[in-house]
Amino acid sequence: MSHAVKLTGNLYVVAGDKLTHGWDASAYLVLGDEPALIDCGSTAGYPALKRNLEGLGLSPRDIKRVYATHGHWDHISGYALLKEDNPDVELHLHEAARASVEAGDSELTAAFLYDLPFPKMAVDGLLEDGATTIGGNETKLIHTPGHTPACVSFLLQVGDNRVLIAGDTMWGGFHPRIGSDLNAWHRSLAKLAAEEFEYMSFGHLPPTLVVDAKTKVVEAQKQLGVYFNPWFKPFHTKFMY
Repeated sequence: MSHAVKLTGNLYVVAGDKLTHGWDASAYLVLGDEPALIDCGSTAGYPALKRNLEGLGLSPRDIKRVYATHGHWDHISGYALLKEDNPDVELHLHEAARASVEAGDSELTAAFLYDLPFPKMAVDGLLEDGATTIGGNETKLIHTPGHTPACVSFLLQVGDNRVLIAGDTMWGGFHPRIGSDLNAWHRSLAKLAAEEFEYMSFGHLPPTLVVDAKTKVVEAQKQLGVYFNPWFKPFHTKFMY
């Protein structure tokens, strides 16, 4: 039985902390003639991701491309295992993450938060601002740096609905170790607020669609950088208090 969740039309959530592994970011399946994933979760969650795909009648060999919102361990390290199952699958991400992903840089891929290595992986295509199609859906790629220099958001037309897949551009963490830039992030949120969309999902969210999404993006921009929490606990460490 698949634990994938249908959001709308041919768009599904197939990975995330409630679906695959507690450290996984959300990953999305876009069905169509060439099924694709937007993010794919981590190596830790890959076995469950594979089961979720199989529950929808797919195997790893059916996935043609993985489009990355950015190059962090919790979002795309599972691609290394997907590539073992399907040598023909392609990884597409922004140029700003290419070097760190291909080198397995533990800092810029945020693998240090999990105390696990980031598997080196080849990048097949580069994402930049513009129009494309994913799973037959008209899609606008929007470069939204801030959380990292490589963050990309995906604005999909799914039937009658315009859905923003924002990755960690919405509510992601900030740290110089991963190349975060507060000023760039404000500009990115302004770019998103200039678009028209009704629904949204992002990197760390239960598998559902956020409604009145544009209003929430505008409000998020007002919150960004107001106050930081320096006491973030690494995922791999347990504390007494």
